[in-house]
Amino acid sequence: MRALQSCGFETVAADDDRNDPAMIRASKAGFRFRSAEAIKVENPDLPACEEYGALPVVVEEALAT
Repeated sequence: MRALQSCGFETVAADDDRNDPAMIRASKAGFRFRSAEAIKVENPDLPACEEYGALPVVVEEALAT
């Protein structure tokens, strides 16, 4: 991801695991996706998305800002 950013690309990240908050925070748009409750509690600052159909919508909205 950082290599893509160094080439001028904007990145979007979505994941559900504990090892990904840094990647999500470093992206232009980042989301927790169907994360376990413990991960949500540990990372309340990260936007969450629970449904596949909603993911493209929240990504588009984030990139439009």
